[in-house]
Amino acid sequence: MLIPFASSLMLLLPALTIARVAHKSRALVNSTACTPIHLIIARGTTESYPGTMESLAGLITDANPGTDYESVIYPATDETSTNSYAEGLVAAKDQFTAYAESCEDSKIIFLAYSQLVEAEMKFLGAGNGSLPINSKVGDRMTALVLYGDPRHIPNESFDVGNNNVTGKYPRTASQISVIENQYASKIADYYNVDDPVCASGTNLTAHVVYPQDWDITAAAWVQTMLEG
Repeated sequence: MLIPFASSLMLLLPALTIARVAHKSRALVNSTACTPIHLIIARGTTESYPGTMESLAGLITDANPGTDYESVIYPATDETSTNSYAEGLVAAKDQFTAYAESCEDSKIIFLAYSQLVEAEMKFLGAGNGSLPINSKVGDRMTALVLYGDPRHIPNESFDVGNNNVTGKYPRTASQISVIENQYASKIADYYNVDDPVCASGTNLTAHVVYPQDWDITAAAWVQTMLEG
């Protein structure tokens, strides 16, 4: 049940704030102008823009001056009692498609946390076994970093961590097949043991410490994708 979790998450937002401000050596530029590297950031439930992934975006920007970002524009409210997830799915798909079609030479990096991880994976093709976006547009994605994936399935090629438990809404075998065949090499799915969202756990803190636990590792992986 998400409502108690969302309420408890509000109490842990200070930890998220600490993670975000821990690294701010270069100001992030919020823009949809065509740049060599463009970040699309999806925040989690109850977060303000740009959310938990801001610190990782800062590391990527430090290593690649001139990088800019845009946030996926959606409510980020409880997906069990509002249309937040559905709106986020449409927004993520539309914003990615618009940028990919307008900026053909840009490398596009997705950074997604918690609720909107579901949307990022679904519009790439994991929703119903078919590809919701044109494959040429989907191929424009250089890398996708996921933190706290509600649809986590253990032992997939793109998993990073020691969690052998499924998430709250695990993907089906057919959904995983689409992702593995189309995009697995471009995805890094980071998860923490005992996270109640991606590991069926009971430790809410495990869901809000991804920046501290994984930012350095994730930034290094993104850099290999950019230089590959």
